[in-house]
Amino acid sequence: MTMQERGWWWRCAGAGLITMVIAFYFGEISNIEGCAPDASADNLGSIIAFELVRSPSDVAALFGAEPCTANFLAAMRHATWVDALGFIPAYSAFLICGLIALRRYGGSLSGLGIAAVVAAAIFDQIEGFWLFSIMADLPGTQGEINWLIPAVRAKFLLLGIGAIAIGVLLTRRKGLGFLFGPIIALGGLGGPALILADHYVGLTVLGSTISWLTLFIAALIYAIAGMKLRTLASGDEAEDAATGP
Repeated sequence: MTMQERGWWWRCAGAGLITMVIAFYFGEISNIEGCAPDASADNLGSIIAFELVRSPSDVAALFGAEPCTANFLAAMRHATWVDALGFIPAYSAFLICGLIALRRYGGSLSGLGIAAVVAAAIFDQIEGFWLFSIMADLPGTQGEINWLIPAVRAKFLLLGIGAIAIGVLLTRRKGLGFLFGPIIALGGLGGPALILADHYVGLTVLGSTISWLTLFIAALIYAIAGMKLRTLASGDEAEDAATGP
């Protein structure tokens, strides 16, 4: 492992940790559970449910009636800002750093993965724009939701492609890459599943969770292993200097 690769693994692990902390934080936002738990998509939470609305009536069901509506609206606005300013940059850095770390195992595929992640982040920000637009005048219009629908699905599709690229590249790496790679790639296949039907959203979310957790573990292992290899190499150089030629 080169020192440059090890550095990118450290960056990947750091961004991954931030990503997971923010993901946990979403669930801790006060009143984020929504006004109609039964309206949450496949019991995956109100944030996912809001992303998957297909009509103003879906929005109205999720936001319910006062006094719950005002509290949930404030929570969802807060979550959407955290998503735009924190979560999207964090997961983008997480995946891109992993792809850069793996570029010597396939430069073209690494570049394709990076492009997919960047595009996914752009669609995610577009998604946030339309969520804010809908929240500005609940329950929004069908026209706004018609723009939201493809943005959400494009985001998950592209994130899946990015994960598959990471998985394939890892399988080309010696050692534990043959274990980590297939897990990450299979998890990435959950991204395109949402294109087929909304009720596959559980598979999409589960796949992303598995892929990202596996990548985080892999990044930590590679970063720490690289540090140990550097220490061993430094020790060998010191011993060579002490013993002479």
